[in-house]
This record gives sequence, structure tokens and C-alpha cells, in this order.
Amino acid sequence: MVRGQGMPSHRHHDFGNLYIQFDVKFPEKNWTADPAHFDALKDILPSTVQPILPPAETMTEAVDLEDVDASQQARAAGHGMMDEEDEDGHPAGAERVQCASQ
Repeated sequence: MVRGQGMPSHRHHDFGNLYIQFDVKFPEKNWTADPAHFDALKDILPSTVQPILPPAETMTEAVDLEDVDASQQARAAGHGMMDEEDEDGHPAGAERVQCASQ
């Protein structure tokens, strides 16, 4: 979770949290003892290179990743668009109608 870097909330006039989920599948422990397998992987995978740094004039911001508490995430997911209202008190997605005078 990156605090304060998620979607903007018009109701609270600030930003929500950004949740990032990584699904990484690692091989089983001791999946091979043959050094030739490691050499074959090195041939397949791209070589290690220095990271590309952004230009000096680029605006960047350092953020801290935090572990997510499952109960917090469930509670945050429960506050979706159905609970949101715009500044005039209209529910999100409601159609606005203007009165016409004759």
C-alpha cells in the first residue's frame, strides 16, 4: 500500500491509498542441482543492466510501501462509489436535470 497516492476522493478532498498486489510464483526449493540449468536460465533471461534513471528535471517523489492489514483492505473496499456523493449532495452517477422556465 502506498498511502495517499490512490484515486482522489471529492467527498474528502484528498487522495486514497494505492493498493498494489504482486503475484510472484517462485520455483520449489532445490528444484535442480544441475549447474547447466542455471546456465540455460542465464541464456534465456535478459542480462543485468544498470537501471535507467529519469532526467534530472523530472519531478519524482519517494514513497514508502506499507503492509496491508486484511481487515483495513476489506473495509476500504466496502466504501465504493455507491457511498459517494458529489458536492451538491447528489449520489454518484445520478442524472442532473435543470428546470426550464416558460
